[in-house]
Order: sequence, then C-alpha cells, then structure tokens
Amino acid sequence: MELEILSGRQSVLQPLPTLPSLTVQLLTVSVIILQRTIRHNSIKTRQPIADQYDFLVLGSGTAGSIIAARLTENPNITVLVLEAGGPQTVITDTPSWAREEVGTEVDWGYETTSQLPYSGRAFDGHVAIPRGLVVGGSHNLNYLAYSRGNRRDYDTWVEEFGATGWSYREVLPYFLRSENNTDPKIRAINPDYHSTNGPVTVMTPKNPDPIVNIFKEELIKRGIPKVDQNGPTQFGINYFQQTIFENATRSTTASAYLEANVERPNLQILTKAFVTRILFNETRDSDGRITAIGFEYEYENQTRQVYAKREVILCAGAINTPQLLMLSGVGPSEHLSEFGIETLVNLSVGYNLKDHILVQLDYEIFNESLITSGIDWTLENMYNNFVNSAGPLSQFPIAYMYFNSHMNNETDWPDIQIDFTVSPLVNDLEQIVARYSPVYRDQWRDYYRPHVGQRNRLGILCFLYRPRSIGRLYLNSSDPHDYPLIDTRYLTEQYDVDAMIEVISTALELASMPPFDQYVRLYRQPIPGCQLCSSGPIWKCRSYLECYARTITSTVGHQVGTCKMGNTTDSVVDPRLRVRNVNRLRVIDGSIFPQITNGNTNAPIMMFAEYGSDMIQQDNGI
Repeated sequence: MELEILSGRQSVLQPLPTLPSLTVQLLTVSVIILQRTIRHNSIKTRQPIADQYDFLVLGSGTAGSIIAARLTENPNITVLVLEAGGPQTVITDTPSWAREEVGTEVDWGYETTSQLPYSGRAFDGHVAIPRGLVVGGSHNLNYLAYSRGNRRDYDTWVEEFGATGWSYREVLPYFLRSENNTDPKIRAINPDYHSTNGPVTVMTPKNPDPIVNIFKEELIKRGIPKVDQNGPTQFGINYFQQTIFENATRSTTASAYLEANVERPNLQILTKAFVTRILFNETRDSDGRITAIGFEYEYENQTRQVYAKREVILCAGAINTPQLLMLSGVGPSEHLSEFGIETLVNLSVGYNLKDHILVQLDYEIFNESLITSGIDWTLENMYNNFVNSAGPLSQFPIAYMYFNSHMNNETDWPDIQIDFTVSPLVNDLEQIVARYSPVYRDQWRDYYRPHVGQRNRLGILCFLYRPRSIGRLYLNSSDPHDYPLIDTRYLTEQYDVDAMIEVISTALELASMPPFDQYVRLYRQPIPGCQLCSSGPIWKCRSYLECYARTITSTVGHQVGTCKMGNTTDSVVDPRLRVRNVNRLRVIDGSIFPQITNGNTNAPIMMFAEYGSDMIQQDNGI
C-alpha cells in the first residue's frame, strides 16, 4: 500500500526551473512587485467625484466588482463604487497566504459577542470574524475555494422561502457566466456544469503537497467516490477547485472585473470612502414606499453626499450591509428605537445570521519532502512564484471529503466535510497564542512551543456545512464607526454539537489508521481546558470531543443571511433583490442567503451578482 501511494505521489511532483543569479532574481522580483502594485493602485479614480451617477454601488467585494463592471459595459451608464478599504496588494495576490492576512489592515477585525458557554472557550468566547477591508473584499481572505453548494440548497430556497426564480436550474447559467475553468478533466466529466468564458479563473491544484495526495488517493482506494464538487453530486472526495489565475495570483472578482476595466470613463472607484448612511426621499408613494436617493460618506476627513439617478446598490456583505440599513432607519423598529433611530421601514434586518464552523486538528508530518507549499517569503520562493507561477507561494492545495453524519438521512445532501491541507506555523510563539484567552494562554504556549515555525504541519479541518444554529446581528450604537454586535450562537443547537463531534471523531480515527499513521502524528493531547477519558481511543471519548469543539470552534468566514431574500414575512429583499417597501434600493451580497448553502459562499455570491446585474438592467430598461 505504501509503495502504491508513494508511486502516486511521485507523479504529481514537478521540478522547478533552474534559477538565475541572486542579482537577477532580486531585480526581477522587484520589478514585478512594482508592476503589480501599480496595477492594483490604478483602481483608484483619478477623476473628480460627480454629484450624481446612474448607479451607486457600496463595496468592491465579490458582488460589487461584478455589478459595477457589468453595468458599465453600457457606455451610457455611469457607476460610482464606494470602498472603505484600499487597493489589493502583492500579499493579497499570493495563494499560499490565503488566511495569513486575517487580522491585518485588510481585515475589518470583527469578533463575536461572547459565545460562552456554548463555544469559543479558548478565546474568552469572542471568536474572530474575518471580513475584507480592501478592494475585492473577503475574496482576499478566503481559502480560494470555488464551491457552489448543493442543488438542493437552491431548490429549497424556492420551496421553503418563496425565492421564485432561484432554483438550481435557473441559477446555473449565472454560475457559468463568471467561470473560466482551466481543468480539462473536470470540464470533460461535467461539460454542462462548467464554462471557459468567464473572467474568474477556476483551477485545480497543479502540484499539490504529496502528503495531501496520500490522503486523497488512499480514501479513493477505500471506496470514497472521486467527484466534481460543482457537478451533479457532492458526496465524495477531490481537490477543491480554486480561484487562481494562470500566473499564480488570486483571481478575485476585483482583479477579474474591476482592474480589467479600470479605464472605462463611466466607471469610478473611490477607495478609503466610509459610507455612514443611506439617503432617502421620505415622501411615500401610493404604495407607502420611500425612495433611496444616495449615500452620505466620509472621505479625506470630510462628510460628503452623492446621489443616484437610478438605483442604490448595497454590496457591503453580511455584516456591513445590515448595519448600514439599520443606521439609516431600515430594520426592526423595536431595536432601532433603543438608539433613537427613526424607523422608516420595519424589516427583519440582522436576523437569520448563519455561518459555517470548523475545528482544526493539528498533525506533525514526519517527512518534509511530502510538502510542496509554504508561506516563507524567500527570494527563491518569490522568484518562482512571480516568474514561473510555481513554488511554495503559488498554491494552497486542499483536498476535501463530503459525507453524511449519522443524523442526516438525505444521502444526496451531505452535512459534514473533512479537509486536508498543509498548514505551516509562523516563527513567532506570541503571534500564535495571541488570540487565546489569557486564562489558558500559558498552556497554549506550552502546546505550540515545540512546533513554532513548523513547515511540516498538516491541518485536518472538520466542518459543519448544514448548521441549524441561527444568530443575529445587532447595532451597538447609532455611531456608524462602532462595530455591530455579532451573535453567531455557534453550537447552540444539539444537532450541530452532535455533527461536530462525529466529524472530529471520524477525522481522528481516520488519521490513526495505517497507512496514514506512517506519515503523520497528532499534536500532544489534551488541548488546554479539556480532559481526556481515562481509557479508550481519543475518537471515542465523547466528552473530550465535545469540549474540543466548544473550545476551539471557529468560523470558516461564511457569514450570510442577515438580509434574507424571499417572499416570507421575515424577508428583507424580494426575489429580485429589492429591499421591501423601498424604491431604488437593492442588496446583492452574502446577506441575502435565505439559508446557507452547503459549500463555500464565494461562488454563490458571484452568481448573485451576475443574476442581479441582469435584474437591474431589465428593471431599468437598459
């Protein structure tokens, strides 16, 4: 078995080209960094900001970038995009740094309200909520995964939430519109599910870490089907398809749609612009609706206003969009009155907060030759990445396995997932333990001290993809600069607890079996704050596994649902993404999910934007 696996591993390794002299490497890398920085900075408008545009778009993230680009394909339509963050960077471009930008200046730095006693024990109950504060938004902070979810997700939206027009059959063309899939094998297997005509490059890892390949290939040999997660079925295993350009840079919608069209005279992007409220004409029409007319925003220490001739479009995400709506008087009246905000429209804004959660199991990889990815910014790695589109910085390969918990009887709609990926640790113990509670921080120092700077760490990630726990987002004050209160309510439903215990148990047992135990070893147990059972294998100790989940469960970064779409009484937007009882105001971002999809949320949001841009043009006769 080992020989078979190692033989399979050798086939995926690709030798890197011979490097030139250090001087040539340094000069080449410097020039490319300069070129890419200039390209990213070109996004900032050099024209004066007008008083009025046809459309105003808040947010240049996954959805906003697409909408602005699609609308300005018509040269007679003007669009202004207002973005609170700055341009993308060479760092955000880099695939292997997929999650290293969390907690930096390109992250809003949100965290949950205390989730104790249900979850977040290692973090004093406050779980970090990464959200992109940068052109391209949270597409710059995610795992690059392109995963549409399950067809039943969308069919359920129609059946249970009245989201007419949003069945999988109806939304599939809008997934295809943005996709440029570069994997001929995937396209050949499922030609009706993939496209090569879209701006966003979607690829399959070309040189995955051999240790990850060992897990994938062995599980296939054990009978787990090899599948295309964006095809007709989900149950099975493969590598995640990821949004990475052929030149080994992150393929965000900002890069693919905005930067590619920055020279359009009818498109302007204003960065470092903080929108404080939506402006309304409060005179109600015959149906009792008010009308959105523009934004108030702060730019260069001045408060300004800008107006829309046609529509105001919110693409600020599942945290910022509901916060802005409530600050502007659109939300639950009882909650708004707490802060002296006049309720213009009483809607269930902020409710229905859903998220995917994960627990990471840490393993030491015995042989570093089984690793091809990494996060070290050496000159050699930068040169190979920038020039050869290869080397450790050029990739972030993840193998996934979708399967069903014992509680889930819907075999075509799996609820849990295990991922395998190399997960290097930075060479700074204090940085590693900074997020942990002071109560346990010394114990976490002891836990991680033997592994500081370790390249050979395997992360086995345990996910719950159909959670039942539902949270809510609240205002903290009437000041737009005060962060909202984010109550995710992780693991408050017993189903979620049982499912997480099962997926963690499965992963632990799997990695302990031959041949996997020849390659990896679990970090020392127990983790701080939890206690092992006196006997029996770790994966059978339910009390420990539950403690593990309640201690270190964190977010996948998929917060959605806070401006629910549909035709139910608690819907905030209708199926054409118009805010109920408000004219000329739409929401097109992750906040509109009626129910979270069974997969990473970035691809669905791209679809929302493609679909939504068609709706906008149809409804405006353009």
